[in-house]
Amino acid sequence: MADEKPKLEIVNEQPRTDGSSVFDDLAALRKASKLTVQRKAVLVNVVVDKPSNNSFFRCHADLTLDDATVLRDNEGTARTYYFVVPSMRAHAQLAPRLRAVTLALTSTWPSGGFLIWPVPILGDRDFRVWKSARAAFELARDCWVQMVWNESLSDYQIETAEGLDHQPIWPTEPFETLLKRAFDGKVIDNENHPHVRRLRGLVD
Repeated sequence: MADEKPKLEIVNEQPRTDGSSVFDDLAALRKASKLTVQRKAVLVNVVVDKPSNNSFFRCHADLTLDDATVLRDNEGTARTYYFVVPSMRAHAQLAPRLRAVTLALTSTWPSGGFLIWPVPILGDRDFRVWKSARAAFELARDCWVQMVWNESLSDYQIETAEGLDHQPIWPTEPFETLLKRAFDGKVIDNENHPHVRRLRGLVD
C-alpha cells in the first residue's frame, strides 16, 4: 500500500493593515467612543478652611451646622481647626479663643473639591471681614461666588461668576459622616485633649 502524501491547501492570508481603516466610518467611531463609565469620588479627607481666593464656590443650602464653636490653631504651615463641644466652651483656656461659626458644606470650582467652611457668626465682635465672609456665604447659597482679599481695603472683595450657572454635584455621604472625617482627631471634648494640655502649659 503506497504511502499517502499530505494534501496541501493554499490559504489566502488576510491583508495586513496599519489600523487606519478604523477611521473609514467616523460616525460609528464617534458613537463607540462615548464613555459610559462614570467615576464616583469617595471623600476620605475633608478639609476645614475657608475657600481660597482664586476659586469660585457654592455653599449647600441645607447641609450646615449652626451655632458651632471652633478653635483655630495658626501654628505651623497650615491652619488647624478644632471642634469644641458645648460642654467645653466655658473652659478658661478655651473661652477667649473660641469662634462661633456655621459649618457649611462648600463646593469649589474649578477644582471640583469640597470643604467644610467655618463661616463666622456675627455677634458682639462684628469685624468687617466677618461681615463680608458672612455675606459671601449667604450669596453662595444661590450662585457661584469668589472672595478675594483686598489689601487696600483690609477686607474681602466679593464677586460673582460671569458664566458659571451649573449646580454642584454634592457628595452622597451624609453630612454627619463628612463632619466626622473633617474633624477626625480634632474634637475637643475634655481638658486632657493634647491641644488643651498645650494651652495649659502641660508637657506630655
